[in-house]
Amino acid sequence: MKAPYQESQLYFTDEMRYGTRTHSRRRWTRQGHRPACPVKLGYEWGYLYVAICPFTGDMYAMFLSHLDKQCFTYFLQQLQLYLQQKGIDQALLMGDGATAHTAQHWPQQQLLQWQKLPTACPELNPVERFFEELRASTSNKVFADKQHVEDYLADLIRLHQQQPQLISSLTLFPYLSAVPT
Repeated sequence: MKAPYQESQLYFTDEMRYGTRTHSRRRWTRQGHRPACPVKLGYEWGYLYVAICPFTGDMYAMFLSHLDKQCFTYFLQQLQLYLQQKGIDQALLMGDGATAHTAQHWPQQQLLQWQKLPTACPELNPVERFFEELRASTSNKVFADKQHVEDYLADLIRLHQQQPQLISSLTLFPYLSAVPT
């Protein structure tokens, strides 16, 4: 495997838990009035797996039921197929040190090389910034069931995928521009 990687071969990955529980955030109201916000306490959830290339704005996303080695392995297999269809023959995938990400459990493949980000530094992962946007869009909303949340998130993801420059503007952190190519 050659190194260093080109900018279009550098992907970051992470997972976001979503569900039917309403996430309340601040709301503006006139002084002296209490803001009204409908809330649902729900216990259905799933995980959104995402891989983003901050330089190109390319994003691959998938909804899965759990955050475990089996789901992460399946995500990697599908990501590898996606990258092969785009003509990328090798890529560097960076992410946190979650138990599901341990390299010894990865499927045998030649395309993806794993690099762990430093411990306890989520601010270094550009995918977290994308998740902030998704969470802001879903806050103060009540969803009837898990499928309704997934449909809403899928629409947001499609909207972002159609605008790669928007993904780049969210995720291309200044420290990444110092990466040698």
